[in-house]
Amino acid sequence: MDARTVEQVKDWDSRPFSGGFDALRDLADSEFAGAVRAGGSWLFMLNGRVVGVFDGELADFDAADGTAYEAPHPSLPLLYAMQERGGRTQAKYYTNDTPLSEASDTLSEKGFTGYVELSENVLSGDYYVVYHGGRSMSVAFVGESEQLVAGEEAFERANDEVGIYEVVDVDVEVTEIPEPESSTDDGGAAAGAAADARDDSESPDRRESPPASRDAGDDGEAPGATGTAATGAGAAGAGGGGPDAGATDAAASQPSETPPSDAAGGGADAGRSPGESASADVDRDRPDGQRTRDAAGDATGQQRQVPDESGPATSQEADGTDQEGPLADEQQWRETTTIPSLDPERSSEHPKGARTAGKQAGSRSKGQSRPASQRQSRGSERQPSKAAGSGGQGGDGPSPQELKAELESRGEKIRQLRERLSTVEDERDSLREERDDLQAEVERLREELEAARAAGESAPTADRDLTRQQALDGTNLFVRYGSKGKGTLEDAAVGDANREEVAANLKLEHHTQFDADSVTVDGEPFEAFLSDSMEYEFANWLVSDLLYEIVDTGNERGMNDVFEAIPDVDRVELRGMVEAADDDGEVYEETFDVVFRDRMGNPLAVANLNDSRDPATGEMLGSLVDAASAVGQANDELCGAFEVTRSFFEPAALETTEDVTSGGLLTREKRKSFVKLSRKRGYHLCLVESRDGEFHLNVPEL
Repeated sequence: MDARTVEQVKDWDSRPFSGGFDALRDLADSEFAGAVRAGGSWLFMLNGRVVGVFDGELADFDAADGTAYEAPHPSLPLLYAMQERGGRTQAKYYTNDTPLSEASDTLSEKGFTGYVELSENVLSGDYYVVYHGGRSMSVAFVGESEQLVAGEEAFERANDEVGIYEVVDVDVEVTEIPEPESSTDDGGAAAGAAADARDDSESPDRRESPPASRDAGDDGEAPGATGTAATGAGAAGAGGGGPDAGATDAAASQPSETPPSDAAGGGADAGRSPGESASADVDRDRPDGQRTRDAAGDATGQQRQVPDESGPATSQEADGTDQEGPLADEQQWRETTTIPSLDPERSSEHPKGARTAGKQAGSRSKGQSRPASQRQSRGSERQPSKAAGSGGQGGDGPSPQELKAELESRGEKIRQLRERLSTVEDERDSLREERDDLQAEVERLREELEAARAAGESAPTADRDLTRQQALDGTNLFVRYGSKGKGTLEDAAVGDANREEVAANLKLEHHTQFDADSVTVDGEPFEAFLSDSMEYEFANWLVSDLLYEIVDTGNERGMNDVFEAIPDVDRVELRGMVEAADDDGEVYEETFDVVFRDRMGNPLAVANLNDSRDPATGEMLGSLVDAASAVGQANDELCGAFEVTRSFFEPAALETTEDVTSGGLLTREKRKSFVKLSRKRGYHLCLVESRDGEFHLNVPEL
């Protein structure tokens, strides 16, 4: 299982678990909700039902000992089981376009099974709504401490958040705990008696076959449709079937209350329990002589008079989609995994339609298992009662005026949505045109750059003079050591080497795409130009000195991301381009004066330099933040963005920094000058001033 899930489950209240399947049945009887671990296998239970087995199988728990962890809220075992099983992301929605409450109502109405996760672009926490058969439970992990919030409060918080949530469809398989084997005569007799007390319409296929057996009824060839099969069912019930058969028969034989309307024949099928409805159909269709039972057969459970026409026994399966009780809930639990549409125009189907179709299929199955004359006569007899029952139930529905008003309201909403869609499409087309123009401009500049580089490379290399930009574009710096056995930045980070040892061992080497000995930069030798350049001086300061400033001031935690990244710097790219991504996921490149990369080429930090006497402005800081944030969206390794100036920072620049790094009055961010991109990602925004070749970190203050 996922390590984070295991860690969270182990924080639950726990108690020893022993006894194998017997102990699991005890937990099921107590409607336990939580997790059970035996050896390396994990099992999740919800209200006594096994909803998932991972890292093993159910047989691993037979006669096993382990630990039972009780969940603080019943939604957690179901959520973790769904996450471990994995599902299919059906759709993503923005809360401002489709509110979570609206989506939740639609999912509940459609009997959805899966979960909704609201975490993308949400800083306050992760929010979940778990569904099974349309029933939902809410849970949230709020704040840095991941405080657990459940129930109505969790849903209300999630509904108030702004972000992107995804709907994940998951198939949940409920696993039955094996029952103990029992072959005593008393158990067999009890099972037989319960089978005789059961309605004549009950067949072994109804009790033992999975829910898919309903489909067999649609084909018109139902199990047990002959007299021999029906007689066999009675013999099986009397011959000592196991405890499962006895328990099932006893549950099916319990009477259900019949509404008053059934006595008048208005809604008989809808008002009775499945057993009563099927029994009434059989008794009504049989001659009086076939309804009688042998008295001894009733007493011993070994003999039963069953007519050859046992089709009604299987027709109960086709008509049984309106069952109530635990069996119906269980079938609905296992079968409802279809993601509904949130578009009203695509949600016109209703579960009642499926229910009516099931009844019609059941009627066809009954007719096919009888002689033609009986099908015609009995079909005409039963039709009026069903029509009366349908009419009685429809009286409580909405009035035509209400339906008309609702349709007009939906039509107006659809019109508004279409207008909004048209406006958004126009904006999209405009932005696409602007993007295409910018991309064309970028391509043109790249072609010019490539042409300039090609012209420069084709020119004689001897005594060639380069511009400042050409020299920086073709230069990379590398962090190297005289000996890895001596002091390194990794050693300094853990306190195993002092500044002098590292300085004596560390070297900042350069590599150029031209012959450095044969060129000059604006008339100055390349080596002298490079060592005096602001780019080289800043790179040397960050690699050699910044780590010790953080350690000496005790800010290892406040500047943790930068502190851990400095020892990983392997290459420094001057005038480098870094891959970035916009809000729509479009990938492009951003250019920075200095880019610090690790050995794999991932950007660790970026910097822009102001090598003039004019102060750094708020616009400069805004541009840096926008570019660095776009890089951070495409590269998780980014930990720092630096604005460096030889002058000073205007108040507007400081205000911009304060705005993007402050998390509000309720923030609990411990990292200094930190720009959050998501709840777990971001980078440090640092302002550096250069004075006489020395660099000073102005923001954050160490």
